[in-house]
Amino acid sequence: MTPPIQRLVATACIGVLAASVVAGLISLQQPTTAEAVDVASLGGLAGVLLVGALVGVVFGVMFRDVVKNTTHIKNTTHMAQHLAKGAVVGVVGWLIADFIARPILTQTAAVVSREIAFAPLIAYGIVGLLVGLGTHVSRRWLPVEAEQPQLIPEISRRVVVVGGGYAGVTAAQVLERELKHDPTVGIFLVSQTNYLVHTPMLSEVSSSAVNPQDISPPLRNFFKRVQVVQGTVKNVQVDDKQVILAADARSPERTLAFDQLILAPGGVPNFFGNERVAKHAFTFKSLADAMWLRNQLIDCFERADLEPDETKRRELLTFVVAGGGFAGVELIGGLNDFARGMVSYYPNVTAAEVSLILVHSRERILPELSASLGDYAQEKLEQRGVSFKLNTRVTGAEADAVFISSESSSSESSSSESSSSESSGERIPSRTFVWTAGNKPSPILATLGVPLNKRGQLELDTELRVIGVPGIWAAGDCAQIPDVTTGAFCPPTAQHALREGKLAGYNVAASLKGKPIKTFQYKSVGSLAALGHQLAVAEVMGVRFSGFFAWLMWRAIYLMKLPTLQKQLRVGLDWLLDVFFPPDIVQTIDFSSATDDVQVTTAPQPIAESTAARSGDNA
Repeated sequence: MTPPIQRLVATACIGVLAASVVAGLISLQQPTTAEAVDVASLGGLAGVLLVGALVGVVFGVMFRDVVKNTTHIKNTTHMAQHLAKGAVVGVVGWLIADFIARPILTQTAAVVSREIAFAPLIAYGIVGLLVGLGTHVSRRWLPVEAEQPQLIPEISRRVVVVGGGYAGVTAAQVLERELKHDPTVGIFLVSQTNYLVHTPMLSEVSSSAVNPQDISPPLRNFFKRVQVVQGTVKNVQVDDKQVILAADARSPERTLAFDQLILAPGGVPNFFGNERVAKHAFTFKSLADAMWLRNQLIDCFERADLEPDETKRRELLTFVVAGGGFAGVELIGGLNDFARGMVSYYPNVTAAEVSLILVHSRERILPELSASLGDYAQEKLEQRGVSFKLNTRVTGAEADAVFISSESSSSESSSSESSSSESSGERIPSRTFVWTAGNKPSPILATLGVPLNKRGQLELDTELRVIGVPGIWAAGDCAQIPDVTTGAFCPPTAQHALREGKLAGYNVAASLKGKPIKTFQYKSVGSLAALGHQLAVAEVMGVRFSGFFAWLMWRAIYLMKLPTLQKQLRVGLDWLLDVFFPPDIVQTIDFSSATDDVQVTTAPQPIAESTAARSGDNA
């Protein structure tokens, strides 16, 4: 008989003995033994013994780890654990026996009363306590597997995944699943943060609709074997097969060796060489960005409420967003709701003074969607107070102003140096300027010493291998991947990055196991964009949706895609509370120590691990 079976048999016998003792004690207390036995059982002594055996078996199955690991636990603590858990199992047994099994067997309805229910509850509780005590006493004679020394296989091959976004996390998950029977392969995930950001809901954080931690599950929740390494990649030495992690204030420089490397560092904001914009713009790619932006809006309202000068007050209450793609449109829709919802808190601020402006270089917003949906989105946002500057580019910025120009792209690009001058273009007074108008691959790629395309991306084959560099794979924004369905290249969207991460993980595992690898092939399902309170646009499998129904679709789809049930419940609760209560205006970042010249530049640099250049298109 194997040790697990021996433990189950032993705990079942202990349960039978415990039930017999309890039945005997009840019989001594009450002269009518049959009635007394029936009170504590399904229908007699046989029922009592059966329930006791089941309680023992359940205890043995559910708490077998406690039995195994007794060597390192103090005796008294271990006894308390056994007694408490045994009592819980006994009470659960009472609920099942008296309220489920008894009515089914006797074909009567369950009745709850003090006389009927109290005695069995005490009886089953005592049975559970005795089972726990008996298991504790008999642990010396039960087989204890954990006491046998177990050798941990030495890691002979190492796979390193760079990037804690959806592409990197998905690749690491697939690697862990495919290599679960091969403990000689070590899997390491390098990330600048210890959490995964659900990027489609960043605008919900900026608009105070959800708490920031509710859209950011910890990376360690996703893995059992994968070692999460928090740090910033300084460079990658391809020839030596090493990833160098930069030193910081608390950790020295570290080195990770690899046999196979998956690169998924995502992208960073692209300011196209405009230093004035880079210096004064808020970015919108990380959780830190969203939190800083939310606090910036609250801070502007706090200052505006005390500002007697109308011109300066309007400057504080003007918010400019550059970029009319998914990220920019979703952001300005959320900020518009948040800003106008805050007006009631500030007696010296009027709704007419609040201004939100979207600057976009094309003729219409949301160019990724059909023209009708883009026009619908613009019309609805205008009705809610958002202003649009289309066919217009941002040419420069200061701490208190944004400069825009409607001149042609060619003339602007030829005069990029002059765009930094303070008199360049139309001046929009504003203390809050957000840049979502451009992205570029992570600068980590430049350290590889391998050829990159014009956009700075790695060139991959259809199996997601870096061309000409054995052992290195990539996924997400950093890669140019041939699209076998269209003949072009895969777009830098989150839904593509997630599938690319899956295939990269599978192909690396397959190559380690000597199995055939697969070709990447994926067709976009659709795209969705939220426009603010109860309003959205969507295009799914060629079908267009708009308005309230599209908004419900957006929330339902992205709530389901949010990892972990715990986070889904928390976000659902945040949304429920948002229906009944005004926006939360608690300011968690203090800007009082920053001067006007540096208050924007104090924001942290964007984290280079976003899995998509656009946050609203991973249907």
